[in-house]
Amino acid sequence: MAEIPCAWTLVTAPALEPITVNEAKDHARITQDQEDGLILSWILSARQFAEDALQRGLYTQTWKLNLDRFADEISLPMAGPLQSVTTVKYYDTSGVLQTLASTVYAVDTVSRPGRVLLAPDQSWPSLQSDRRGGVEITYVVGWSSVADIPERIKQGIRMAVAAMDADREGFSGAAEAAMRAAQACWTDRVSWIPPRD
Repeated sequence: MAEIPCAWTLVTAPALEPITVNEAKDHARITQDQEDGLILSWILSARQFAEDALQRGLYTQTWKLNLDRFADEISLPMAGPLQSVTTVKYYDTSGVLQTLASTVYAVDTVSRPGRVLLAPDQSWPSLQSDRRGGVEITYVVGWSSVADIPERIKQGIRMAVAAMDADREGFSGAAEAAMRAAQACWTDRVSWIPPRD
């Protein structure tokens, strides 16, 4: 079985972060308000670190997976949890972008990561030959409420923000240890398996 070439991109970033500026300030014992914008940027960085480590989107966000061809089972990167699949599109034999009927495929929101599967008694449509990225799957991942994001993940984000505050230049050995401790909160990694023929 050959691995199908693919790539994925973030389409819509989350509208909320897993923790608030005030939660980060409380954890880091920061009392002044002058640097709230900087703290928010640290939260964003820490969330991105967590998502990279976990291989999953934390709060509602939209991704697009481009594949060279269909597979009977397509695991979706960053989809743990998967909320929904918005569209499955493909370039037909004439090179026209078409939207696939949702009756052709099934969506598995229970597995980690979420998946798109060929529905029973269905077949994938023919694609334009030799086209790279002939299949486009757009999907929504993450928890739909910040309150549902596991506390351990949020604690790691708080710890990472405190480490960034303690070592703004990135040279302190103590801050490195603090970041390793934060990363220890992000061990529930979702293993993504590339689609295969």
